[in-house]
Amino acid sequence: MIERRAEIRAVLNIDGMILADEHRSMPCTISDRSATGIRVTLPSAGDLPDTFILTVEDTGEALVCRAAWRTADQIGCIADVLMTEWRAVPASARVPAWI
Repeated sequence: MIERRAEIRAVLNIDGMILADEHRSMPCTISDRSATGIRVTLPSAGDLPDTFILTVEDTGEALVCRAAWRTADQIGCIADVLMTEWRAVPASARVPAWI
């Protein structure tokens, strides 16, 4: 088989969560990742929209992803936007606006 990927992929197999819309989320496994793409495994990729948010539990990242290809249980996606540390800030850590 001829390798057509532009970037080397790292095998991860870590937990993630797909936020399909404001009412629907589903657990998934981030199978591998490169600088240009991510392969996600989940029970059913067919009913997933073409654009979704993927959160990575280990790193706290939230990625806005666009589907590039899909099979019954996997989806290959391109991360359009990367947000890191997408977590709520405790009230005690907030700085008042007047400071």
